[in-house]
Parts: sequence; C-alpha cells; structure tokens
Amino acid sequence: MDRLAYWCIWLRRRSFFRMAQRTFSTLMPLAMIGAYFQVLQDSVFSPESFIYNLFDFDKLMSDTFWDIGMSLSQSVVQVIFSLFGIYVVYFAAAFTADLYKKDHTMAGISGSTILLVISYLTQMGKTGRVSLFQSPFLSIQYTLIALVVGYIVGQIFHWLAPAYEQVDYEHARMVQTRALNALKPSTVSILIGAAAGGLAYWLASQAGRTGSFAAFWSPIENSNNLLEIVPATILASFLNWIGIESPIADMSNLTTSAAATANLNFVLRRGSVWNVPYRFLGGSLIYSYGTMGGCVAVLAILLAILIWGRRREAETVSKLNLIPVLFSSARGFMIGLPVVLNPIFCLQLTILPAFNVLVASLAIALKIVPTPVYAVLTGTPGPLTAFFATNGNWPTLIFSICLFIADILLMVPAVKLDNHAKRLLQQYERKEDQHV
Repeated sequence: MDRLAYWCIWLRRRSFFRMAQRTFSTLMPLAMIGAYFQVLQDSVFSPESFIYNLFDFDKLMSDTFWDIGMSLSQSVVQVIFSLFGIYVVYFAAAFTADLYKKDHTMAGISGSTILLVISYLTQMGKTGRVSLFQSPFLSIQYTLIALVVGYIVGQIFHWLAPAYEQVDYEHARMVQTRALNALKPSTVSILIGAAAGGLAYWLASQAGRTGSFAAFWSPIENSNNLLEIVPATILASFLNWIGIESPIADMSNLTTSAAATANLNFVLRRGSVWNVPYRFLGGSLIYSYGTMGGCVAVLAILLAILIWGRRREAETVSKLNLIPVLFSSARGFMIGLPVVLNPIFCLQLTILPAFNVLVASLAIALKIVPTPVYAVLTGTPGPLTAFFATNGNWPTLIFSICLFIADILLMVPAVKLDNHAKRLLQQYERKEDQHV
C-alpha cells in the first residue's frame, strides 16, 4: 500500500499532472453546473427520457414551459461542454507557465488561439466549411488534447519567456512591456500550432474520404466476438480515463446497428427475448452491462467514496454530483474529483467495464439472463438499463444489481489507496514545512 501510494504521489507531483489537477479543480464548478443542466436537458425536458415518461410531463408541462426549459438547458450544456476545451487549454497553459514563474495570462491566450486554429482547420478539412461550435476538439470529449496543447504552450513560455512576477496593479506601460516580452513565445507557439493545424487538416481530409474517425470503433457494435469486444472495451475505457470519452460512447449503441436491428426483429416476431441470433452483441453488452448506460464505473467510485472515503473534499464532490451521475451525467464528477488522469483510479476505471461484459456474457451463455435488445429511455439509472432493455426481465434486474454491487466492491481498494495517499501527502507536506 505504501509503495503504491508513494508512486501515485510521485506521479501526481509531475508537472503535467500538477497542471491537470489545478485545471480540473478550477473548472469543477463549471463542469458540475453543466452536469445538472445536462440532466435537465436529457431527463426532464426530453420526451425520450426516463423521468419525463415516469412523471408524465407531457400532460403536466405546458408547451411554453417545455420550450423555455429545453432551450435554456440545451444552451447551457452546449456553451459549457461544447466549448470546454477552450477553458481547459487556457488554464492548462496558464498553470504550466505559472509553475515556472512566467506570464500565465499571455500563455493562456496563446493556448486558446492555437486550439481554435487546430479546430478551425480540422473542421475545414473534414467538411469543407467551418462550424467551430460543433468542433470535437473544443468539446469535453477531447479534454486530453486541450491539456496537451496547453502544457506544450506553457513549456514554450517556460523556455522562451522572461521571468514574470505578478503585481497587484499594473500601469499601462507595464502591461505593454509584459505583452512585448510575450511576443516571442506567443509567436513560436502560434507557428507550431499552425503547423499542427495543417497536419490536422490533412488528416481530416483523408479521413473524410474513407470514413470518420469513429469508424474505427463502430464495428465493435456489430461484433459478436468477445475476443474483439473485450480488448476494445479496455482500450476505450483507458482513453476515457485519459480524457477522450468519444470511443466508449461510439461503441455503446444498443439499437441502431444492423445486428441490433436483427435481434429486435427476431424478438418482435417470436415474442421472446431469448435465443436471439447475436447473443453477445458488442453494442448491447457494452451499453447495458459494461457501462450500464454510460456511468456505472463513475457511480461505483462515487458510492465507494461515500461509504469508505475519509477525505472531506472527495465526499463533498461526491454528494454534489450524486444526482447527475445517477441519471447518466458523469462529467461534473469526472472533472471535479478528478477521475480523469487520476492514477489511483486508472486500473479500476479501465478494467471494470470489460469485467462487466465478461460476467454478463457468461450469464447470457448460461441462460441466466437474455441479451438486451430494446431501446432504453435516456437518463435511466445505470443498474436499471439492462432490465428495461430486456422488456422487464426480473432475473436481469437481480443480476444487474448484484453486478453493480460487485463493481462498488472492486472500487474499494482504490478509495482506500486514495485515503492512504492523502495521509502520506499531508505528512510529507508537514515535514517540508518544518524543514523550511
């Protein structure tokens, strides 16, 4: 335990991870607000949602109230999460520059400019027209890219910018001097960003001819081979941990693939959810059991912290995000704890969805539960996903609950390691203070 804790502390004290922790801590309130509005958008004001249909909001809610509520929640979600990369890259560059006593404001502006250039050229190469608001590189789905861009810009300022000491009030001449001092690192940063944007333009134009980047993951939806599904689930879960969430979302598709349609047609003809032609369908297994609607691993971490956690900050973040995570909106918790790029939760977050897929496949093979085939309402709590996807099969509900309890128990070692690492870090900091 001590060795693992010290290794995690060592890793988290590297400059990249220190920058990431400070960036996520700063953006935690924004991400949490976005998560609550996402619940409103996907669960309260969406006619295809669990809560909307459960409380029959179609009759209780007037058209005017629904239109205002949907527009408001959708606008907040879009502005926060579709442009989250801008916030991330600014603070990533600023905090990296600040680590080396450089001008963090100009570093943040340079980082934001570069990410916008890359996003602009990528969209131009992909579609021939520009819609920055829809660029994936600016969204929360590609947080890692924004972090890396910000870190590189911060390091350029580290090597090329003069030392900077912040003062309480700057006269116009001091501001002008600071801007001139940042001209060299800003120019170098933007030139490197333009080169990266040119490469992104070429890659996007090539991908546009042969298919989208998501085409790499979409075949897993139709796969009936566990030797393909399980490794792909592990890789996508790892990418989700480092801040690229789109692969796991691309693979978690319950009803739109050709094989899923074949399963559904079979069930509708036979009137039974058993013995479908594609029993181990990738999209169905990953969505219904692997991620249980998208948030099972995060919900397991959250509940494990509330039960076994000994850190007040982690417990507070968990309590504040319980409702969004329960209704499949985990972004506030992923950023707020943070879970993204937190080495303590890497193994469990990576392995747990694949573990769920394997256990569920065994249960399907033994005919304990059927293969999920039906569409599930958005915002359905994770442990209920497979229950509704099998048209209310009660053994499936019992199995899903037992599997979810096992997921929580698998998270306990990580939570205890987090508690232990925090105690060791506090002891280390006290010794440093005494030495000083």
